[in-house]
Amino acid sequence: MRSKAFSGLLATALLLVSATAHAWGPVGHRVIGRAAFELLDPAARSRVMDVLGIEDAAAAAGALDAACNWPDDVRPTPEWAWSAPLHYVNLPRHSPHYERERDCPDGLCVTEGVLRYAAVLAQPTGTPQTRWQALAFLCHLVGDLHQPLHAGFRDDRGGNRVEVTYHGEDGNLHEWWDGVLVQERVTDEDRQVVATAAAARALPATGWNPDDVARWTEESHDLALRVAYPPAREIDASFAARSWPIIERQWSRAAARLALILNAVLGRDEVTIEAPARAPDTP
Repeated sequence: MRSKAFSGLLATALLLVSATAHAWGPVGHRVIGRAAFELLDPAARSRVMDVLGIEDAAAAAGALDAACNWPDDVRPTPEWAWSAPLHYVNLPRHSPHYERERDCPDGLCVTEGVLRYAAVLAQPTGTPQTRWQALAFLCHLVGDLHQPLHAGFRDDRGGNRVEVTYHGEDGNLHEWWDGVLVQERVTDEDRQVVATAAAARALPATGWNPDDVARWTEESHDLALRVAYPPAREIDASFAARSWPIIERQWSRAAARLALILNAVLGRDEVTIEAPARAPDTP
C-alpha cells in the first residue's frame, strides 16, 4: 500500500503518473512534442499547425500539450478503452528482438501504433478530426515507446508490480520512472524543451524508415533489461543520478524521431508506408 507521503508527491505533481502506466506523464509528453516541433522542416511545421488548428507558432505549446496528452486523457473512457494496449509492448526477457507475430499479433501495441498513426496522418484526405487524433496518438506513442518499461515484461506489468521506496516513500517502479524522478528534476519546463531540442539536433538524422520503429522498440527493451531496475527495493541517490540522464536521452531521441516521422509524412522528406488497417473496435 502506498504511503501517504508518496501519495502526496503524486498529488503535487497533478496526477503526473498512475498505476495504469502513463509513460512520462504530461510533462514528458509536452517536452517531447514541443522539442520535436522545433526540429520540423517548414513544410511539416506548416502542416502540423494546420492539423492542430493554429495559425501562430506561438500557440503550438498549448496545442501540443492538448494533443500529445490526449490519448492518456481519453483512455479510461468506454469509447477509447480499446486503445489501452497501444501504450506499451511486452517482449520476453530472453529475447532482444521484437517479433510482431509473437509480441503484437493483433496490432494493438505501441510499436504498431506508431506505424498505424503515421500512416493515418499521411493521408491528406482524412477528416480534420481523424488527422488531429492521428497526430495526437503519434506524438504520444513515440514518447511512450521511449520509456523503457513500456517495452518491458508482462510478468511484472512493466514494473507496476515492482514495489520500491524512494526518499522513504513507497510506490512502484513504473510510476517512479514515469513521473516521480521527472517531478524532482524538471524545475523549468521551457528550459527542458530547449535542452531536449538541442540534444535531439545533435543526433544523426538520416531520414525515417518505418522499419526503424522495431529497432527503437528493441532499444527501449534493452534499457529495461539493463538499467531500469534498481539493485534493491530502496532507490538510492546513486540510482536516481544514473537514471535521470537516461530519461533525458530518451526524451531527446523521442523528439528527434518524432520529427523524423513528421518530416517524412508531412514535410519535404519522402517515405512509403502502407495504408493502415482498421484496428479492432476503433471508433
